[in-house]
Amino acid sequence: MRKGELIISALLALMVFLFVLGLQRDWKPSALRNAAASAEQYVLGKKEAGSGYPDIPGFERIETFPLDRHFRAALYRSNSVTLGFAPGRLVVYNSENQIAYQVDTLEGARDAWTALYDFAGRQGLPVRNSRPRPIYLRDLTNNRKPDLVVGVYSGGNRCCTTVTVLEVDKNSLNVIGRIEGLNGWPFVGLEIRRIGPDPTRELVVHRPQVTACGTQEDAADVISVYSYSDGQYKDQTLKFTDYLQGVLRENLAKWSREKNPSLGLLQTLALQYAVLDQPDRGKIFFAQNLARFLPQMKQQGFDGAGCRDDLNGLVDRLANPQPQ
Repeated sequence: MRKGELIISALLALMVFLFVLGLQRDWKPSALRNAAASAEQYVLGKKEAGSGYPDIPGFERIETFPLDRHFRAALYRSNSVTLGFAPGRLVVYNSENQIAYQVDTLEGARDAWTALYDFAGRQGLPVRNSRPRPIYLRDLTNNRKPDLVVGVYSGGNRCCTTVTVLEVDKNSLNVIGRIEGLNGWPFVGLEIRRIGPDPTRELVVHRPQVTACGTQEDAADVISVYSYSDGQYKDQTLKFTDYLQGVLRENLAKWSREKNPSLGLLQTLALQYAVLDQPDRGKIFFAQNLARFLPQMKQQGFDGAGCRDDLNGLVDRLANPQPQ
């Protein structure tokens, strides 16, 4: 109450001052009205139209992301939080606070589960107490238009992230890629890197593949490579066999180097052979090395024969992918 009285008193004092000043300088009434309006905005702390982030009824704004002089984004979370999470919404606004893009999300009660890829950060996320400011826009497709990468976490046992790539034009945002099922939080299962000979950047996607051999922690890491073609990011994994061969060699070296390699790495190697159209080598490698994990699997309630059958079926499917 006291604060409101002080604001009203300050406004009245300013109005009187402006009126007296106007008499002395022979200002026109319209000029006085404009000056009074400016004074009111100053005292009350109101922002010019289009300068603040809009509010959404029933939601709280939990994060903001300045993009460039044309666009900015805000992340909202519902005021109704149950079971540790709540519905959310990511909105990208233009300079007039009009919605250029929005997507419904799921957010944690304490932490945001949605992120924008920070090209100045580490693994797409900002580094705390670091000097560089976040960089959310970068030309990935070499067409002189910046791109924005959005990661939305699914929550729950589904464990995964959906990535959407947006091409940012002066007046609009266009979806040029949507990839589902990435491993973990944003952006654990995503690498943005240049693989091919052209300057376009590829999206290397890591997806967990759980089998009858173990739990989520034992899941295989299945790699897909998405490349930009005909205006969209598409799965073109088979075009990057040299890159995939290099990944396979690195994992084989890791397998031979570690004293206690994991069941997840064993499954990953078998499936990488399959992606490279070597399913028989994958099945043989898996069968030769499975015995060391059988005691652990038995304790967890997994059957060795069922594990082999499931893994071999997955190897066959990856070696003979169905056209999308």
